[in-house]
Amino acid sequence: MATRKCLLMFQDNPIIAAVRNPKDIYDAIHSQSQIIFLLTGNVFNLKKLVELCIKADKYVFIHLDLIKGYSQDNYFIKYLKDEINPTGIITTKNNIITRAKQENLMTIQRLFLLDSSAMDISIESAKKIKPDAVEILPGLVPKLIKSVKKEINIPIVTGGFIETEEEVRSCLAAGALSVSTSHKPLWDKIKLIREEQKLLLQTIS
Repeated sequence: MATRKCLLMFQDNPIIAAVRNPKDIYDAIHSQSQIIFLLTGNVFNLKKLVELCIKADKYVFIHLDLIKGYSQDNYFIKYLKDEINPTGIITTKNNIITRAKQENLMTIQRLFLLDSSAMDISIESAKKIKPDAVEILPGLVPKLIKSVKKEINIPIVTGGFIETEEEVRSCLAAGALSVSTSHKPLWDKIKLIREEQKLLLQTIS
């Protein structure tokens, strides 16, 4: 069910606002993007950042590997769900994916595809852990997106150094459902890209 919800969410939001600096949260919540990837935060400000996203009716995913001041253990995952309650989490760690799923948080596994060996290991990991979606980095290599899409039946997000509309289109054409970017001018291009995707699907069908 969560994987299906992820798929529909990303299909409807081809551009994700990736927030690397807390002060950028205000631009993100006022942007067209309905999904926010929180790549920053600490024990003092994480709850407030998530609350701002929820109040703005945004879906918010916390990248747990980048959060400071928390111990990444089972108690933290339960605290995250009960007290902070984001839409879901992003991580490279299999054990955190497993624990977050137990708490009914949506899970995105970040995969760094640095070479063919890393890609093989990442694909096998995703097949075993079964996250609700995967995020591929680097995102500017359509060949990698196509290769992963052939191997796993999991929604694909991609990111990393994506700064132009054409780069977004290239990732989507290769099989990604959505693109995460910290390049703020793209956060308000989502309606344009969404309409293009709808027209493309109508043409194909």
